[in-house]
Amino acid sequence: MLWIGGATGAGKSTLARALARAQDLPLQPVDLWTYDHVRRMPPAAPLDDDLARGPEAAADAFEAHGRQRLGLVLADVRARGLGMVPAVVEGPQLAPALAGPLPRGRGVWLLPDPERTRLAREQRLAVQRQHESGRQAAHQPGTGMSRIARLIQRDAVLAARIRRDAARSGLPTIDVPADPDWAAVAAAIESALGPALREAPRLEPGSALSRQRRLENAAAVRQGRLWQRAAGLATLPDYPFACECGGSGCRATWLGTPDSYQARTERRPLVTHGPAAGGRVSG
Repeated sequence: MLWIGGATGAGKSTLARALARAQDLPLQPVDLWTYDHVRRMPPAAPLDDDLARGPEAAADAFEAHGRQRLGLVLADVRARGLGMVPAVVEGPQLAPALAGPLPRGRGVWLLPDPERTRLAREQRLAVQRQHESGRQAAHQPGTGMSRIARLIQRDAVLAARIRRDAARSGLPTIDVPADPDWAAVAAAIESALGPALREAPRLEPGSALSRQRRLENAAAVRQGRLWQRAAGLATLPDYPFACECGGSGCRATWLGTPDSYQARTERRPLVTHGPAAGGRVSG
């Protein structure tokens, strides 16, 4: 595995996705398996209960949950049948303290400016509020900003722990400023992972690469629908699905919902570039 960890708002998901697609590597966002993991783990305390005990206790609970999930993440990666091809695994749960068996040069941690974390939290809340049913929103007056404030406090504790633990273990970190130069951050990630990227075998273009992109898209469909049910959302926002053409280095992304993705791929794989692509395409 190649780990990309760090605190909320650092751009991990976008940067890991771009790296995996440019390098013909499988992508394993930990959050895309969240609800699958919940079903396979002992019941956890509600998030608001953890936050109510203060930022240090909330950070302790988050880290404990991450330790519990690590075995499931490993099992998920093994189940993909990748052989010696490493997966790019990203998520805030990948704490440096869990990286004991990870060879040096196979992990990097992103540390965002606190303002970036605040903006990311507010944007996520805005998206959720936009897609909630009127009934759902009416039953949660005033709770959003209070939770954001507590999450930001917890995030600050987690970021400080990442910096401390990475320094103790000699693991690389990258500071992400409030107004980042994303190309520079991406280049720093590639530099930190350089030895592993140079040595790692890649997915074979064609059916093998296409199959892994379809698996990743299927996980996004499943996660989206479970999130909609758990959060009581009336609709889902568009989010990115990988092109399934199987072409080497393909970074094309199609924006849609689980329903629109499944309708689009009912008879053929998702190809998001070229004159017949249709839909909303990015990158």
